Amino acid sequence: MNSKMVITNSCLILVLGLFSIDLYNPALPEIARVFSVTDAQSQSLVVFYLAGFALSQLVYGPISDRKGRVPVIMVSLALGALGNYLTSTADSIQALYLFRLLTGIGAGGCPVISRAILSDTFKDKTELSKSLTVFSMASQVSPAIAPVLGGFITAALPWQYNFYALTLITLLGAVFIKATLVETAPLHGVPAKRLEGFKVLLRDFNFMVYSLVSAVLFAITIGYFTASPFIYQLQFHLESQENGLLFVGYSAGIVLGSYLTKRFLNRYSPERILMASLVALTGLAALAPLVLQAFNLVTAPAIVVYGFLVALGCGLSSPLLLGISLHGQAKHAGTGSALQGAIKMAGAALALYFFSEGHTSTAMGLMLGILVMALFCLFAIALAQRIASRSVATA
Repeated sequence: MNSKMVITNSCLILVLGLFSIDLYNPALPEIARVFSVTDAQSQSLVVFYLAGFALSQLVYGPISDRKGRVPVIMVSLALGALGNYLTSTADSIQALYLFRLLTGIGAGGCPVISRAILSDTFKDKTELSKSLTVFSMASQVSPAIAPVLGGFITAALPWQYNFYALTLITLLGAVFIKATLVETAPLHGVPAKRLEGFKVLLRDFNFMVYSLVSAVLFAITIGYFTASPFIYQLQFHLESQENGLLFVGYSAGIVLGSYLTKRFLNRYSPERILMASLVALTGLAALAPLVLQAFNLVTAPAIVVYGFLVALGCGLSSPLLLGISLHGQAKHAGTGSALQGAIKMAGAALALYFFSEGHTSTAMGLMLGILVMALFCLFAIALAQRIASRSVATA
């Protein structure tokens, strides 16, 4: 099996799912204006997408364990393309919510299959973690490119053209994947107890904690991308295309953090790197609002630098959470990827709901929201590692 082609397809599948979140973000203020809704209501489009994204993973994962990864991802991408096209036809905010939910249900197979094919291929925890750092770096192709493209589309054309572009991109990606992805699933057949994999994973304390923290870190990134268009365009009076270009700074932080994690894994354990990165992220989240407010530095350039540093912390941490939680779940790779993804997306959707209701469309509101989520991540991992060390000591 060509491991490089597996990684390439894994990254492409992930990016296709993320494009449907990121590309139209610069159009959110325009959508709010056209449909005469509040900023929070237009931001909630992401919540509906993530809700569908989360729930459908619980179906895609177990089916892919039995039927294979390739047929499942083909169905997933076809439904995602249909949902994006239907979104372009919406004539009310309620229709937008419905079609974003449908798009999320369709695209929910993307994170499941993208992670499962890596878990199928890489059995060693360190090697799996290294492959996931590449995966994490690739995840920033979407937030680096999609908002820039969406910004130019929004500046030149009606908001619907964002979703025409998403439909075309998804279909082209599906053609490439069908042509190049070989089946990686061991295909155990239909088990006697179809829910057994879920039961095993739900009883795994480490799997659950690391998956929850992965959800909150993901919510930090999605929260930044969802709230920042209002901050940059309404608070700092930038244009939509300028807003899109500023997302590149956040993406660069994720890429650099993931690259550093890959290098650090040659010397340190995944658990040690994870704790150090979360301490640094929480320290930054606590100090930044105090320093910026005290010195009257709450400006667009300062928020760009702040976003880069937050992304650096997320980039250091996120691949490790994925690798640690999925390691040792070869028999239930699809189910494990599905459950982890469902927890990640449902947790992110819940966090974003409170995020959008918490006045995060201002720079200070955004920073305070990120601080709360960073504190949760740090304390949860500290607790999990302390319990794990005690278990080893008493074994």
